Amino acid sequence: MASVAPGTSSARHSFLYSSGHPPPAFSDPRQHLSASSAVENEHQQHYPGWHGRFPSSHKRRSEPEWSVKELIRMNPLHLFFIGFVPPFLGAIGSIVTALLLHNDEISNYNWQCGRARLPSLSRIINLPMERIFWQLTFLFHIPLRVVEIAVGFFRYGRLRSVECNWPRAYTLCRHFYLWLGSLELIFLIALSVVGEREFISYHVIFFYAFGAFAIGFFIMNAVCHSQSLYYLNPYGRISYHTKIVLTVFYVISVPILFGAFVLYWRKCITIMYDVFAVAEYIDVFLTIAYHCCAFFDIRYKVVFSVREVREMK
Repeated sequence: MASVAPGTSSARHSFLYSSGHPPPAFSDPRQHLSASSAVENEHQQHYPGWHGRFPSSHKRRSEPEWSVKELIRMNPLHLFFIGFVPPFLGAIGSIVTALLLHNDEISNYNWQCGRARLPSLSRIINLPMERIFWQLTFLFHIPLRVVEIAVGFFRYGRLRSVECNWPRAYTLCRHFYLWLGSLELIFLIALSVVGEREFISYHVIFFYAFGAFAIGFFIMNAVCHSQSLYYLNPYGRISYHTKIVLTVFYVISVPILFGAFVLYWRKCITIMYDVFAVAEYIDVFLTIAYHCCAFFDIRYKVVFSVREVREMK
């Protein structure tokens, strides 16, 4: 194998010369490019699909006319903790604050059909102090969730497994992943901003719409994960099986949540509100746990880099 300086056109194709002899020397660079193209074409015939299978989303300085300068390189784990720890702390902090400071307002109070013993999370985040705490932490992570969905959409497109037997269905699932994830975020914002006390009917609609789109997003994410290179180790299978388990529990809990609310609201069965409150807690933490699987998806697999690309004159 010939030793060639990195960053040159020769380095770009040096791995193609596998005969043990150094590549021929050319006085005219155009002759070298022609020979390199011929070798690439021959390699393409023997190994179809090797080139362009995963096109780069960043321009590289593989040709002399491009100047690439890396401005920022961010550790993906830092972004994960910035984006997913605040919502978890916001949920825990709101519940603890309400239990310690406003217990009389959330426990054992009269509501639509009699006395409700357990407080629902919707009532907790509607209290003035808890509402501010919840909104600051949950709305803070929304921009990073947008980045997560956008990066996942493009990387699922580039990293589809060669063993995927239904590429068209995979592409459809990838687009559903984008739209369902976006709608999940929209309704999360809506139910966080629109309180239970001000507009209870709208709050309930936003809550169940959020749950429905979350289920769809979870399923599409797991399907795309199983048919992409994200499934590979390290952590690929752990992340996939964790997503499946959390999705199953979430799907089971949603009918319980909806049925308990309807039985309390329509039939005035008081204990059903307590069942609804417990199911609501479970759903919120299942949602947070599912999105925390991104820790396994990006660790050792994703690099966030901001680059400046200029055309050299």
